[in-house]
Amino acid sequence: MDQEVEEIARALLQKAGDSSEFIQKAADRSLGIMVGSVTPARAMAALMAGGVNHRNTLVRKCAAEHLLTVTEQIGAEKLLSGSRESTELLVQALVKLAQDCNQDTRFYGRKMLNILMNHPKFDGYLKQSLPSHDLQDVMATIKQKVKDHISEPPSAKGRRECRNSSLMTSQDTLSSSDVLVLPRQTVRHTSLRTVEEIEQLKELNKLLTAKEFQTRMEGVVLLLDHCKNNPQLISANIVQIFDVFVLRLQDSNKKVNQQALESLAAMIPLLGDGFHPVLVPVVAAVTDNLNSKNAGIYAAAVKVLDASIAHLDNVLLLQAFANRVRFLSGRAMQDVTDRLSGIACFSSSRRPAVERYALPVLWHLLGSMIGNGVLPGRGGNVRSAVARLAGSLHAEMGASLAERAAGQPPPVAKNLRDVLELHLR
Repeated sequence: MDQEVEEIARALLQKAGDSSEFIQKAADRSLGIMVGSVTPARAMAALMAGGVNHRNTLVRKCAAEHLLTVTEQIGAEKLLSGSRESTELLVQALVKLAQDCNQDTRFYGRKMLNILMNHPKFDGYLKQSLPSHDLQDVMATIKQKVKDHISEPPSAKGRRECRNSSLMTSQDTLSSSDVLVLPRQTVRHTSLRTVEEIEQLKELNKLLTAKEFQTRMEGVVLLLDHCKNNPQLISANIVQIFDVFVLRLQDSNKKVNQQALESLAAMIPLLGDGFHPVLVPVVAAVTDNLNSKNAGIYAAAVKVLDASIAHLDNVLLLQAFANRVRFLSGRAMQDVTDRLSGIACFSSSRRPAVERYALPVLWHLLGSMIGNGVLPGRGGNVRSAVARLAGSLHAEMGASLAERAAGQPPPVAKNLRDVLELHLR
């Protein structure tokens, strides 16, 4: 089986994202048997190649779960004792999973990072695999989650303790008396004060998680209606609601996917600041659509980004976009870099945020470019996008940009001069 594992894993992972729950479960069982039977290193390479960067949320979740099994089999010592390149790719993949828009995928990613954390080489590899601007925030979040000693993915806990959730799964029910047993922290962050609101959220969740794509589309329409007619209800429960809705932003059905993106663009101005708690997972889900070959999906994703820039706190967006660029490729990476260029032109009072988040992205891109502006393994020429980002930062920072570049490796300073010349032509 070892010789065929990569091709088989790719096929099974694709089926793990099928719209049929029966096929999903069968593919997952087969992957579990495969992982337990083949050489662990082969299984890990296959799962990383076929699942970590997949657009389908369910595929990434499935790949992360089985990667955790392999990681436990191999152990930190062997994982961090391989070649420098392979280890950096592994750490970068795990950090990506630990920041995924799906809560279960994040759980598996953090569990794997936790396995590596106690190894003396881990911190060094992590610093090499992450730009400096998001290292501290990412690690603080991951270490806090590790301290919580969570032993199972959130969805499993939610299925057993559904009464502790303000948004019920479609298989469960909630009566008005159940609100009384909600933990104080949950009650404080919800607006479940009437039976009518409880029923509205139950119905919304039922539609958004339905097996039939037409019904999921009805759920998207209903969520937009609630944003128009009762935005306070959505804002008060936005984290729980968007844990479900974010899956529709990468739905396996293209019609649902596009409609969810188009509806999201309309929701953002309605929710305003209430949207900020879900900004990071939404940006992750939306930006993955920028590489879609479907013109409608791509256009809808662009519309969401532009609506975000127009109606949300641009400092928060700057951070979210900057954190995301590292994990994008092709057209998606160029589109997000272009928008970073646009929102980097802040007033002088916000310049520290620009320098903290956008500047490390520029150093990363300048240091990674080869040839005439190509990023290794990413596809596409990023020279023009990097030139626009450098031009925006130069307009904001002036001569201090070149002074900062002098402290970077020589190729970075040289590439900066080249792209600024391109920008000024």
